[in-house]
Amino acid sequence: MIEVGDQVRIGESGALIFVVHEVDPDEGRAVIESVDDSAAGRYPFSMPLGALVRVDSTG
Repeated sequence: MIEVGDQVRIGESGALIFVVHEVDPDEGRAVIESVDDSAAGRYPFSMPLGALVRVDSTG
């Protein structure tokens, strides 16, 4: 289960890492934001929970 504070990728092969700011289990969505401070257009946005893959502690 994806939780607030988790680091995630969009899909198994996603190159970028995001942090989860909010989870809405009723809607099946999470608000995520890039962990890269220099990412162009860095802002929080909503994604379906099913599209997110948690990043383990080893990356």
